[in-house]
Amino acid sequence: MIATKRSDFVACQMTTSLRDLVAGNSEKFSYMPVVQQGSESEHVVGVVHLEPYFETPPPEKSVGEAFERLSEKYLIGADASILSFVLEADLHPFRLLVSDNGIIGLVSLSDLQKLPVRAALFGLVTELEIAMTEAIRAKDPDQMLWPSFMSEGRRSSMESRIKLARSTGGIVDELLYTEFCDKRDILMKLLFRDDPRRAHFVKNLKQIESLRNHLAHANDYADNNERSAGVCSVVRDIISILNILRPNEVG
Repeated sequence: MIATKRSDFVACQMTTSLRDLVAGNSEKFSYMPVVQQGSESEHVVGVVHLEPYFETPPPEKSVGEAFERLSEKYLIGADASILSFVLEADLHPFRLLVSDNGIIGLVSLSDLQKLPVRAALFGLVTELEIAMTEAIRAKDPDQMLWPSFMSEGRRSSMESRIKLARSTGGIVDELLYTEFCDKRDILMKLLFRDDPRRAHFVKNLKQIESLRNHLAHANDYADNNERSAGVCSVVRDIISILNILRPNEVG
């Protein structure tokens, strides 16, 4: 869904001058596939990393003298999920998609800006918020404790929304009227008050909430490599917290 198709590759030859390649890299590709002509078609034989030369002139070498040959770190299955790529995209920012027929596409760190990634990330954050709600209910089945763990202002705002819903005949599940930040505060006081990881959880959940807000209201959550790498880190935090809240469900 987010990959560049093999037919759309911008690639270079082994014999290309590295200086000429960098000079012509107007789109600032950080990585580029290296191809070599076979008996019937071109074959991808490696990858050249161009980002080091964005500010520094490259040496007088051919691409064949500077590239890296294909290895597992550059490969990912064509049937891998978007989240599988995102989880390691800061560590492996350029991957070639491999199917039964060979290399069929590529994905890179910059692809984190694409809409299918945004949808997948928002779905993952929503899954976490559902897991947070389930954990609160499991710890406080009668729902007698958790409202007291909200600030007075947050509780008053929630109660006003609940009152309005009831006045129009709505069937109200009060916990569903809490927002992400409310669930975070409730969880920390209800489940993790004495947990030594509490401060770490709070920090991670605030970063997750920030990503959630960017996903919902803007499209600048991954508009450069630094922010994209930050998204990968937050996704790993989400998976880690899901493993704690649902230890038997998340791998």
